Amino acid sequence: MNEDNKTKHNDALLMNTSRKEEDIDLFDLIAQLWQGKLTIIIAAVITIALGFTYLSVVKEKWTSKATVTLPAAGQVANYNAALAVVYADSPQDKPSITSLQGQLFGRFTASMSALSNALNNIEQPLKLTISPVGNGSDAVSIAFTSESAAAAREQLKKYIQQVNDDVVEDYGVDIKRNLSVKTRELTNTMDTLKQVAIDKKAHRLDVIKQALKIAEASTVNKLQVNQAEFLSDDTLYLLGSDALNAMVENETSRPLEYTGAYYEAQRALLALTHLKVEVENLQSYRYIAEPDLPLKRDSPKKGLIILFSAILGGFIGIVIVLSRNALRSRKKRYL
Repeated sequence: MNEDNKTKHNDALLMNTSRKEEDIDLFDLIAQLWQGKLTIIIAAVITIALGFTYLSVVKEKWTSKATVTLPAAGQVANYNAALAVVYADSPQDKPSITSLQGQLFGRFTASMSALSNALNNIEQPLKLTISPVGNGSDAVSIAFTSESAAAAREQLKKYIQQVNDDVVEDYGVDIKRNLSVKTRELTNTMDTLKQVAIDKKAHRLDVIKQALKIAEASTVNKLQVNQAEFLSDDTLYLLGSDALNAMVENETSRPLEYTGAYYEAQRALLALTHLKVEVENLQSYRYIAEPDLPLKRDSPKKGLIILFSAILGGFIGIVIVLSRNALRSRKKRYL
């Protein structure tokens, strides 16, 4: 029993001694750091200076953002009117103005995405991003990052305008191609109908001449019927040779007889000929928010970098102080 009490007493003494040594080591550590405070401060000042140096040479990043959506009806009105002329004979094939707005904006966003990929793959990549705004919304957000706020805004405006101009130019070329094809089709239709009218006139002349031969052979000189309008080609000789001779002489100067289809094609061709396609007023997007001038840069974060520099400098200073004191203590032990 006495031995157990003695053991417990010894353990308690050891624990007290260990605590005293820890207290002494902690106070000693604080004392060492206080004595080396100048070294710590100098290290912190150096790293802070390095931090400011880094901030002065590193490239800043500023991001300008814009929000765009479908073009307004007025921005596609002229183009829609031109389509109405092109599809005059088949209005069911003409896209609605809502569909046209969607097509233009879809082409715009696709071209913008292609430009973003192209800029990302150059030797010094540029950051142009496109992202939808909310769920089920037609709007998209476009952002561009540059070395200054003004440069970011101006470059973003330039890219948006560049893509819009390309889309508008493509649509202008497309409708002009459609106009050319439609004009050629109508011209061919009119030529065909004209040739039909010429052939009908020639056939009519041949019929009259044949009736004249029959009348002369039958010695029918005068009109033999009271209602000549009911005569067929086979009985036309009953008009008499005198009337038939007069008809032959005047048939060649008689104007061609065109069908209603000819005049309809002529009307459509004239409409296409006088159509002026003004794609200059066409737009493939509409601003909800124009490119802004960013007030805060993305990077570098000045406050964080200086704080990190100060912490890093302090840590380096502490390591230097403690390492220096440890080396001195070790030398004293071996002397």
